[in-house]
Amino acid sequence: MVVVHQLAELAECKHPLHIAIGMFDGVHIGHQAVIETCQKSARNTKGKAAVLTFWPHPSHFFKPEDPVPQIMTLKSKLWTLWHRGLDYTIVHPFNESIASIEAEDFVKYLKESVPTLHTLYVGENFRFGKGRSGDINLLGKISNDQGIDLVSMQPCNYNAERISSTRIRDLLKEGRFNDTRQLLGHPYTAIGEIESGRGVGRTIGYPTLNLDWSPQLRPPYGVYAVRVFSYQLDGSDSKTLKGVANYGIRPTYKLSDDPVLEVHMFGDPLWDSGERVAVELIEFIRPEKAFKSPQALIRQIDRDVESAKKALKSRS
Repeated sequence: MVVVHQLAELAECKHPLHIAIGMFDGVHIGHQAVIETCQKSARNTKGKAAVLTFWPHPSHFFKPEDPVPQIMTLKSKLWTLWHRGLDYTIVHPFNESIASIEAEDFVKYLKESVPTLHTLYVGENFRFGKGRSGDINLLGKISNDQGIDLVSMQPCNYNAERISSTRIRDLLKEGRFNDTRQLLGHPYTAIGEIESGRGVGRTIGYPTLNLDWSPQLRPPYGVYAVRVFSYQLDGSDSKTLKGVANYGIRPTYKLSDDPVLEVHMFGDPLWDSGERVAVELIEFIRPEKAFKSPQALIRQIDRDVESAKKALKSRS
């Protein structure tokens, strides 16, 4: 997958270009349906499949005092999109230039930027253009005028309710991690650089790697079964290990008020401080809690390790 930051960077693309458009925050099951339809059509026309997304979220432009918190960091979104097997991801800055495009001129802007544009793929509630004045009906009309096909996708449901980024944000705020994972349809992933810790884990026989990771929406504090990968988007082989992680404020030692993601791996660490890794949170094991002594903490970690190994084995 090639990542570009302006539509114009694909101006020289010689293949029919199929573009799925949206924020894709979470890249949840509904988003995946749009992307998969885009990819299938691209293959049928010997074309290329791309996602056009924006960063930061438009709310940072329109309501900087109260922007919409994102489920994913940009790195996590790119990691997840890479796993979808796309040809391109366009991370277009959302700025005054984009915000001021009239809805009637939106497809013309896309076509002028990418002459081989073939088809657009969006959710049926997609809004676009200045003031979000454009809806799916207008998009169909102006796409047709420009000789561009349009595919609009109906929402996906889970437990008779629509899957949406808003619903997933609410679940995360409520601490319902396992429900979040079901709606995402893929592991929730933390991505950051390994940083030096205080070495407390090593003193109790459970050395950890600490991740420099500050999500806008925090998952529940607690213990997780995890898989750890080298963060790479170029298709090269990725080193990987399984492990157990704690995300929280480490109340037994009262080291900080800021949450930290600490990962203990089942095997010799494959990474050094400063390297970037992706940590997939596979299953929530238990909430974080304070222990009366290091010995009590060690006994609980022993149990956590076994629980994590069982969880990972069941999902292998």
